[in-house]
Amino acid sequence: MRIWRVLARLVGVLLLLAALFVAYWWFYKLGPVRRRLDPRWYSQHSYQEYWGEVQEGIRRGVWFHDDGHTVGMFGDKAWAEWIMSHVEPGTTMGCSGKLSHSATAMQFLTNQDVGGGADAWLDWWENNGSKSQEEWIKDGFAQRGFKLDVPPTSDGTPVLLALLGNTETDESVTIPEYMKYNAFRCLRDSGFESVRYALSTRKASADIERGLLEYAKWERRWPDAIGVGKLPFAKQDAVFDDRHLPALMRPGFRIIAYTLIVAPLAVGVVIVVWSFRKKPKIELRPQSCKEANNAHNAAVPSSDS
Repeated sequence: MRIWRVLARLVGVLLLLAALFVAYWWFYKLGPVRRRLDPRWYSQHSYQEYWGEVQEGIRRGVWFHDDGHTVGMFGDKAWAEWIMSHVEPGTTMGCSGKLSHSATAMQFLTNQDVGGGADAWLDWWENNGSKSQEEWIKDGFAQRGFKLDVPPTSDGTPVLLALLGNTETDESVTIPEYMKYNAFRCLRDSGFESVRYALSTRKASADIERGLLEYAKWERRWPDAIGVGKLPFAKQDAVFDDRHLPALMRPGFRIIAYTLIVAPLAVGVVIVVWSFRKKPKIELRPQSCKEANNAHNAAVPSSDS
């Protein structure tokens, strides 16, 4: 009987630990990810709060699949240092791997592209890690043939606009998205006023005109007021579509998660409590002759009655 009690306590403790483990992952580790994937939460919070949740999730040890895009667009040199201190030689920094899309993050952060392998980026980092983010971005433009200062001067404005307005499709001359994004925020963060520039420039080339239109599109999506993704020299001062909810946010997934938390917890508590329950002891002692006679007389009615 004692063995069964020990086994019951062991099973109860294991169930409690299992419930606590699931709760730890659901509420702590996956908390920031669940909030960011919830359309209601997203529509009610700013980009700054969204970026805060991304950073909190990564600090809790969960690099979500698409975090590389957000880190690249909103991060700074400190995040480039974080990525390069966590990648392992011989691994991939592409779509798969422990830090998926971290190569994309490095492209946006540095304005350069050395591929999707960790080894290439580690070699690049050894030679360029000591530079500032402005220097990285300047070097990236120079590699494409654009001689620009970062932060840009007024002479660099038409070059950046022509870069934004580039519509070439040939891979040898096309401008990648990360470079256009950095061209846009170089203009935005230096105080560029597109309307004033358009009115003051009477004869603009087709590339510059397209660049002004592209700048307007970028600015609608990433205005200065959102306060994230700004370059170091900047002055420091969207509703979800009808896409399907990710599996992590579906009601069925939530029910399973809470069931795996509550059910083992409840059963475990019951088993542990039951294992410590003691049966009442019945004490038997022999009766004396006098006590037995008294009990007999009390049970038998007298003849007088």
